[in-house]
Amino acid sequence: MSHQEMAVPIRAKLFSPGVRPLLVLMAIGIVAAAYRFFFGLRASTNLSQLYPWGIWIIADVSFIAIAAGGFTTAAIAHVFHRHEFHSLARPALITAMLGYTFACVALAADLGRYYNIWHPMLPSMWQGNSALFEVGMCVMCYVTVLYIEFVPVFCERFIGDLRHPLLDRVCSAVHHSANRVMAVFIVLGVGISCLHQSSLGHVMALVPTKLHPLWHSPVLALLFLLSAIAVGFPTVIFACIVGPRSLKLEPDMKTLGRLARYAPVLLSIYLAAKLADMVIRGTFVHLGHVSMQSLFFIVEVAGGVALPIVLLSMRRVRRSPGLLALACLLAMLGVVLNRVNVYWIGYSPPFATHMYFPSLAEWALTVGIVAGIAFLWRALAIWFPVMGVPVRTRAV
Repeated sequence: MSHQEMAVPIRAKLFSPGVRPLLVLMAIGIVAAAYRFFFGLRASTNLSQLYPWGIWIIADVSFIAIAAGGFTTAAIAHVFHRHEFHSLARPALITAMLGYTFACVALAADLGRYYNIWHPMLPSMWQGNSALFEVGMCVMCYVTVLYIEFVPVFCERFIGDLRHPLLDRVCSAVHHSANRVMAVFIVLGVGISCLHQSSLGHVMALVPTKLHPLWHSPVLALLFLLSAIAVGFPTVIFACIVGPRSLKLEPDMKTLGRLARYAPVLLSIYLAAKLADMVIRGTFVHLGHVSMQSLFFIVEVAGGVALPIVLLSMRRVRRSPGLLALACLLAMLGVVLNRVNVYWIGYSPPFATHMYFPSLAEWALTVGIVAGIAFLWRALAIWFPVMGVPVRTRAV
């Protein structure tokens, strides 16, 4: 945080006119969730023995991927000591925290026995030979780390509150203790994120006969990790442009423009690795076949990776809030489309007589989750010192 800015709760109405559509979508999502949990997967989804996962798992892996901005921003600001990006650390933190939290919600909805989701906490239930076990353990640990990193933000909301002197003293003591060990959790969070981001790709590397050659690769774990790292900064930039605008604040384009210079480099590394893997394995020949898979692959790489590289390399784009937000949104959609392609479009089990398509309840719950993330992001920015604003702005 620069000396000209400080993080404070924002004076803004939580239930503004623009929030009302989010509330409607959230209500529809809650109804869909209730229907799923009361009547089961068979009644609420189009899943089957051939297609045991669907859009909720896609939402799960997509939320985790775009939430990578939490650990990439923590790394550049705190591990590599680029202090000019400290003002972005807290928005990145709540973006990651909400992304992972609602990824767990999507995961619970997708599990047949959702009431057993707590079993990985029991050593007697551990299965070291499972790729999903490593994913589950790392996600559980990283969610815990994210909420621990949020503790100082929570405490700062009540420090100096003369109306509640006991709460003031407790929060001051907790804040002091948390700051003394926070560096450990920041480094731990960066390491854990790298583990499960890659493992989500390794899961699909285990099904070579069911995944289309355009996406299946023995280095799919590496590609998933590189794509998550590449989309981290664009996600934070997008949130730090759209979020402040919704709160009637001006985004810090100077800082965001500096951070945006790293994005095309990271996206280029991911694109180079993806294309090199295709050349080495000779799978580029599948692009010559006119199919839904080849079309989706071209859209993913051209529109979601190559185009953002070009746009983010332009100084005019990095200086314009609208153009920068658009370029970052394209990068985010590119990674989301990659997860869609790997877990849905490119997935074709043997003996399948038809392709899976989500039911109305699946769509409703997914859209409701996205609306919930947007609503809670706004709520946290209003209630807690998350956004860096000029010092003349008063806290609530």
